[in-house]
Amino acid sequence: MHRISGPSLPKLTQDIRPLGCLHCGSNENVAIESIESLPPHPGELQVLVGYVCRKCQGNYQHAARFRDVAAIMNKSRSLEGLLRFGGQYFHCGEAMPVVGSNTKSIYAPLSTEDPEEEAVAVNVGTSVLRCQCGFQLEVPN
Repeated sequence: MHRISGPSLPKLTQDIRPLGCLHCGSNENVAIESIESLPPHPGELQVLVGYVCRKCQGNYQHAARFRDVAAIMNKSRSLEGLLRFGGQYFHCGEAMPVVGSNTKSIYAPLSTEDPEEEAVAVNVGTSVLRCQCGFQLEVPN
């Protein structure tokens, strides 16, 4: 197990990791990207958290104590961009409402050996989400 040290990274006794970049050795540049619930478990509340280090672009996803995630989220720079939380997408600090739906076609060749071979089309239903600032996101249903 890798260790991350620093004044804001407490030592954990459970089988979870504190939030922080293994390369940079701190949590000062962490930007939370997703938080998902975990199945019920004894002890302190834990979540599955995904985040990126803005300094070196390292990506991480692991179980963490909810209070550690909340501490990072209380930093003003930790919520820049898009956040997925509890099945919702947040941008500008607000949940993005569904403003429409669409169908996207994805084409893929059956084989990479014969470029002349026909492609297979797969249609995917999507939901269009839009933030009050105009940012738009299309996600599969």
